[in-house]
Amino acid sequence: MILPETFEGFHIHHYQKVSSTNREALDLIDSGISNETVIIADKQTEGRGRTGKNWVSPEGNFYASLVISLLQVPLCNTQLLDSSISYLSDRENLSELTELTFITALAVGNTLLLFIDDNNVQYKWPNDVFVNGKKISGILLEKKSNSNWLIIGVGINVNHAPLSEATCIGDYGKSMSNIDLLKELILNFNKLRKQWIFDGFHAIREIWLKRAFKINKQISVKSADKLYEGIFIDIDKSGRLVLQQRDNSLIYFDTGELFIDNTL
Repeated sequence: MILPETFEGFHIHHYQKVSSTNREALDLIDSGISNETVIIADKQTEGRGRTGKNWVSPEGNFYASLVISLLQVPLCNTQLLDSSISYLSDRENLSELTELTFITALAVGNTLLLFIDDNNVQYKWPNDVFVNGKKISGILLEKKSNSNWLIIGVGINVNHAPLSEATCIGDYGKSMSNIDLLKELILNFNKLRKQWIFDGFHAIREIWLKRAFKINKQISVKSADKLYEGIFIDIDKSGRLVLQQRDNSLIYFDTGELFIDNTL
């Protein structure tokens, strides 16, 4: 591990290789931390995405986990939280965590605007960032029981697009060290977090919706192994996707996968 430094209130721990930055963050919490912290690694050997999916993690891309304090966030006792909230039974207590997923996506998007034209960055519900219709970033939230810390894992394709349906910053001819990229991300995250605290989720939701991927378009949502089709018309005040069916009835999703033409 490279010796940690402090930036914008976060202690940065830089590793050459870890199993996953979220796993390393959980271990760090076990050992005892007193300040908000970031784990960043050059490579992951067991990177994870939502719902147990693998996150392909070659060296040259960006892998980081922000460990933030939840002392002011009401939180029920749960073992694991990913950004779909699929493990949660009390939505009221944990709405703040849903909102943090959107805040993180916006922070990633604002960071990407340093490299990519303004109109091409979009947010795919619930936790991805797209550029020109291709995935460039994903977010994974995890919470350990009996702890005041939330882990926000962020992966960004910088030099490699591991899958054919993905893209990377390198496709746009720009470059920046991962540490400098992290510092930009932290600056944007802190700015948006302050806006959320002062103005509430409404302001965050409005910003997110301006770049919502496939808003007002025909989509499918897979939830509990069932596929629902309709028009993606909104995100409600709790962060749920609102789908309008052919009969104009509305379905609200707090978990699921958004598909286009029945493909992810």
